[in-house]
Amino acid sequence: MESVGGPRDHLANERTQLAWMRTGATSMVVGLGIARFADDGQISAASLLAGGLLVLTGAVAVCFGTVRYRRVADDLREGVTRTAAETTGPTIAAVVLLLAMAAATLLVLLAT
Repeated sequence: MESVGGPRDHLANERTQLAWMRTGATSMVVGLGIARFADDGQISAASLLAGGLLVLTGAVAVCFGTVRYRRVADDLREGVTRTAAETTGPTIAAVVLLLAMAAATLLVLLAT
């Protein structure tokens, strides 16, 4: 059996980091699309706000993923494991992302 901090653990940590990067990048691209193309090509305050909210949320997701990656990499090097009760960050991040998407959707829908 492989010990904590082996190559598989480090590769899993990198895959998780890349998933955070993809999620953040996707959120930013959707935000840019909303800001640019909402309201039949007319840029409105609501579409700019909605798009800006998603771009900001995506940037926060990328930053959170990077901080998480470094913390887990340090833990793996030290042989430390954390339980699910100690890692509420991903749950909070998911809720924030869902709330940002819902707010952006409502802004665009109510502005039309």
